[in-house]
Formats: sequence, C-alpha cells, structure tokens
Amino acid sequence: MQTNTSLLYHPYKALDMVQEMGFIPVRLFKVLYPLWRVRVDGRQRLTGDFDEMEWYLERGIGEAGLASVAELASFFGLEMDFVRRLVDLSRGIGHIRGEEGSLELTALGLASVKEKARYEERKTTTELYFDALGNKPLSAEHYKVPILEALPEKTPFQAFYQFDKTWQPAAISQLKNSLPAEIRAELLNREPAYLPAYFVEARGKEPSSPLHLLVFSQVRGLHDSVLQEAVNRDPVVYRALKAKTDSRAEAVRRYFEQSGLKKDAWYLNENGQWGAQVMVDGQVFLPGADEDESVRLSVRSVGRYALIYDWCIWVLCDDPSIRNQAAAEQIIDWLQAANARPSREEIQRKINGLSQRLSVQPPAVSVLLSLARRKGQLRAAERLEELDE
Repeated sequence: MQTNTSLLYHPYKALDMVQEMGFIPVRLFKVLYPLWRVRVDGRQRLTGDFDEMEWYLERGIGEAGLASVAELASFFGLEMDFVRRLVDLSRGIGHIRGEEGSLELTALGLASVKEKARYEERKTTTELYFDALGNKPLSAEHYKVPILEALPEKTPFQAFYQFDKTWQPAAISQLKNSLPAEIRAELLNREPAYLPAYFVEARGKEPSSPLHLLVFSQVRGLHDSVLQEAVNRDPVVYRALKAKTDSRAEAVRRYFEQSGLKKDAWYLNENGQWGAQVMVDGQVFLPGADEDESVRLSVRSVGRYALIYDWCIWVLCDDPSIRNQAAAEQIIDWLQAANARPSREEIQRKINGLSQRLSVQPPAVSVLLSLARRKGQLRAAERLEELDE
C-alpha cells in the first residue's frame, strides 16, 4: 500500500512525457482516482496429463464396472497397495467416489476418461479492480501498482468521488471468458480505494487544437491508457476538473509575488511556441538562490514546463550561462533516473535535443561527468564514464 506523502513521482516526469508524445500540456491535476475492489470466488478446471496407469484404472471403473481395489488389482495384475494409492489419488482430485466395493466415477472423472485429460477442479479466490466511474475492468498492470485503501488525511492530491455511481455486478460479465464458470463476486468495501494519478489537460501544437486529458500513473511505461480512456469517455470527470476556474495569468502573478520577485523580473506570454511561457530574469537563478520549487523556480526549471499551481508554464531565461547550466542539470538528472541503461546513441541524442531546446552548445562529456560526481549522482557518472571511453 502507498503510504508516503508525495504518493507519486515528480510532475516533471509526466510533463516531459507529454512533450515527448507531441502534445503541449495546459494544466496538470493531481488526482486520487476511485476504484472498486471486488473479490471473486469460484471453481476453476485445470487440465493436466494423465499417468497412463491412472487412466486405465479409471477406465476399469467406468467401463468395466470394477468397483473395488481388489478387482482392479486382479484385472490389471498389479499389487493392491499400488492400486490403492492410485485410487486414493483419483479420489483426492474428485474423479472417484464411493466406498470399497462400490467405487464409481464422478462426472469429472467420466469427462477426464473420455477426453484423456486429467481434469482437476480447484477453488479460486482473486481480487479484481474496476474503474469506479464506469465499472470497467482495469488491466493486469494495475495490480502491480500501490493503491490507497482509504483517503489520506493530508495530501496535495484531489480525491475524485464516484459521483453517485455504484458498483454494478453485471460488470463481471465483461471478464467471464477469463474467470471460472461458476463464480461469486463480492464488493470488498462500499467505499472505493484510490489510485494516485496525474491528469494532464493537453492540446496539439496548433493553438486551435482541442483539449483532452492524458493520464499518467505508476503502470509500466507510466502512460495509463486504460484510465485515460475511462476519463475521456465520461464528461463528468472533465467537467469536475474544469470547475477550477482560476485565471492562468492571475495564478502566475500570485506565484511570483509569493516568491518575492518584482514584476520586472518576469514576463508572461500566454501564446508562446510551447504554450504559455514565462521569461524569467537570470538573477533569479544565481548561485545561492533558493532551490525549493515550492518557493521559487530553480535552474532545472529552465527549458521545460514548470507547474505553477495547476498551470503548466514553459520557463525561459535570456541568460546563456543559466541555460547552459540547465542543460547540464537536466542531462544528469535524466541519466541518473533512467532505469534501463541508455545506449551511446540515446545519450548523445538526449544531449543534442536538450541543447537545441535551450539554444546552447552541447556540453562536453567531461563537464557533465564533473557535475555528476560533484552532485553524487553515481549512476549518471558511471554512464558518462562509458561515453567518455
């Protein structure tokens, strides 16, 4: 279960992914999305291979009417202890019933003999997740993701309630091909569980492009296409998010005022190349400036989207030294965070892409390596050492 206060990775990661997907983020919402947890009990038929002697003994009971261990042992010329063990085994998996002298095959045993397949029925219990707004089943990836069984007392994430939607038992029918034939489904809790996610309101690169929601959670790859389909299918979700009507310009002004910056230290252009963008004076990022992004933008904010309240704002700076530093910081952060080892070509492509985005010359590997070591980012340093060979 997820218990940490942040609940999810830094919004930077989601915003960078939106850009990589070719979209421009407009707003980002931190959401606790409701899920129904349903326990399903049933019986499942498993199929295995018969031991040949076991199959013949069951045929002897079903087709020749041999009704005791003694009759079976005599008919097949086998020791009674060996036959008894096989009979007990078949009884244990539900193929044989009755006492000694009145042995007979069950329906499962008859089907197994007929099809020469060792059928075994077992009780199964599993837990399933459903989207609480649409009662749609979630993917296998969602079962690997930490969920919240109750709402935390304090969190920056907004809890989405089920808007008077209730659990519909008929939703199980959508999974009947992957569930046992005989099942009993039970809602584990009348209150939903919650999945932390980022909902990003985004558009294409053309300013007139329609807005829609992209969803990111902790599923593999982070882009949660299952929840994304769910929230774009039901307009009630989007309406609830859009009910937050604070002005973007007012939000940015309030943010910089609270950061202690004068009006002439920044300039907002709401219709820039990357969407809404703010030009910030290089003095803001001088060494020693507060790097706490809840108080002030940092160097790592330059040349990417920053989250100012809910609004996604592209941060610019006219000081080339700050842009050079931002490029180096972002490359190091990317190398440190990448789980899979990037190839030499991928690293070089990242360096070139970030440098072009920030309008600077690509930093030398030696400069990046020195920075990584100074910051103690050993994984990034190791990968740069390989690049420097």
